[in-house]
Amino acid sequence: MLQLVRKQIIRFALDFEIGEVHTYSGYKGDLIVKVSTKDKNAVMAIRKYALSLGIEEVIVKQNPTFSEFEIYCITADGDVYHLKLDDENENRDHKHYVEDSWKKSGLD
Repeated sequence: MLQLVRKQIIRFALDFEIGEVHTYSGYKGDLIVKVSTKDKNAVMAIRKYALSLGIEEVIVKQNPTFSEFEIYCITADGDVYHLKLDDENENRDHKHYVEDSWKKSGLD
């Protein structure tokens, strides 16, 4: 499902004057599509389209160095995100025996 949404955003973006498109996985399994363009109308249209597809977050940044906009379409990959949350909860609930080697050395 998420792959389909990413493909739809990329296909839609290709109808505009864009500099580049990147797609990658971010922190905790977020799936990201980044589109760079100098066209303000493209920014508005791509943002609106991505939100209509149910993308969780669309962030637009302006890069003054290249006089362009970067559109980040971000959504969580449920499978990966779920696994990471399980790992965090498991580690939080699991009690580890920790031996304080500084106190044990008698150097206090």
